[in-house]
Amino acid sequence: MPDVSWITSDGQALTATIRIHEPHSSSSTVPPVILLHGLSQQRRFWDPVIARLRAPVVAALDQRGHGHSLAGVDADYRIQRCAQDVIEFMDAQGWERSLIVGHSWGASVALSAAASGRAAAIALIDGGLWGPGRMGDRAAVRERLRPPVLGIPEAELWAMIEQSAPYLGAEGRAALAETFEVDDAGLARTRIGVERHMRVLDGLLDYDPAEDLVRLAGLHCPAWAVVCEPAPRQGHARPASEPRSLAIAEAEQIPGLLVHRWMGAVHDVPLQWPALVAGLIDALDAEAGTTRSGRSTG
Repeated sequence: MPDVSWITSDGQALTATIRIHEPHSSSSTVPPVILLHGLSQQRRFWDPVIARLRAPVVAALDQRGHGHSLAGVDADYRIQRCAQDVIEFMDAQGWERSLIVGHSWGASVALSAAASGRAAAIALIDGGLWGPGRMGDRAAVRERLRPPVLGIPEAELWAMIEQSAPYLGAEGRAALAETFEVDDAGLARTRIGVERHMRVLDGLLDYDPAEDLVRLAGLHCPAWAVVCEPAPRQGHARPASEPRSLAIAEAEQIPGLLVHRWMGAVHDVPLQWPALVAGLIDALDAEAGTTRSGRSTG
């Protein structure tokens, strides 16, 4: 899969991987797919999903500050700026519309990008409908979500990851490899680093999805949201008054937004169930193409 690079309007160099089954043309009714990873991740996170997609054209982006992006701690990490990166990538590729898919933090970026009117459809994978700002006191939430510094032996890192995510296998491990870097002493750390991680998190904490969800409803583009729910334990139902539950209930009332509840799915469901995520994206891509075709002939 070839890599492409482009310079954003504020001078950041970003990279994407594009897989092409068949060239996209302006007459095609099936839009290209753009995949946006979550906080601290990178474009290879999507490789297991891409391997199973039928979509003709798929692009996975290293968002600013992530993967091979050199955007520093002082770069602009507001959700709206990250969404503008997506629009500028589309412009660079000559894509008028795309199916924009975001996971976790990337779902907030996808929502903001879609609210601009450039999305043929949007898929939000366990994110975008709510933000950490609804989880309580900002300072407390910020500290709770602060990542570990790491600096541990690489073998210890992978043992820890595989213990918490036994579903990974070789494919999932390869998808996560570029999330980390290993120094000459064999110690592994996240490529994004703690400082940049916190700057990106601050951008998320500043973002309220409510206005963009309203704009999205007015655009009448197909919009699906996946909510990952742990398998229920007897007598341990999620309280309806919990902020996340309230946000999901509100989202289910938004016209045109279809909320999928996946029981037993973990937050990193693109690695847990890549075939299911790919099937959802392909189905939405086909629906977006049908919608576009219907409008163009109407």
